[in-house]
Amino acid sequence: MNKITKATPHDKGVLSLTFDNGNEVSVDFTDLIRQGGVFAQLADPTLFKAVTVSEDGRYIEWPGDLDFCADALLAEGSQSQGLESKSGK
Repeated sequence: MNKITKATPHDKGVLSLTFDNGNEVSVDFTDLIRQGGVFAQLADPTLFKAVTVSEDGRYIEWPGDLDFCADALLAEGSQSQGLESKSGK
């Protein structure tokens, strides 16, 4: 079970994430933001930078009930960077 220990927002809709197993990935949310829907509000830099890690580390969240689970974020970040998870998942 992957747990996020740190989420650092960067400009242009990118988050750097650190996991408890040592993995570090960056996830680019720009395509998701451009698609519209509920995540379009993350185009607001102030809201995007308000990201927090849940108490149990299983997801990140923003005000307004926007969230992403740790497993999906690790898979997306690893795939986009051509990395393999240290946990083998």
